[in-house]
Amino acid sequence: ENLEKFGALKAIGAKGHELVGMILFQAVFTALTGYGLGLGLCTLLIAAARWRLPDYAAQLTFGNLALAFGMVLVIAAISSYIGIRKVLRIEPFDIFRG
Repeated sequence: ENLEKFGALKAIGAKGHELVGMILFQAVFTALTGYGLGLGLCTLLIAAARWRLPDYAAQLTFGNLALAFGMVLVIAAISSYIGIRKVLRIEPFDIFRG
């Protein structure tokens, strides 16, 4: 959705590795933010359930956390790869033609 902006940066003179760095930073930042928010909400929901139902038996184990983190990284890697491919293929002057 930001191809026009990346095309403009490419036309200005931004190198491919700089654009790749921007995309990877955005992907990692949003992945870690989403993982942290999801983990926090999950913890709050388990605490609320235990408060409401004392016999509630749910746990967050390190294995579950690691598996979820790995899946978040895989999703971020795939989506950033698709974005990087599109940005590196774009011709900057096609953006300005309209």
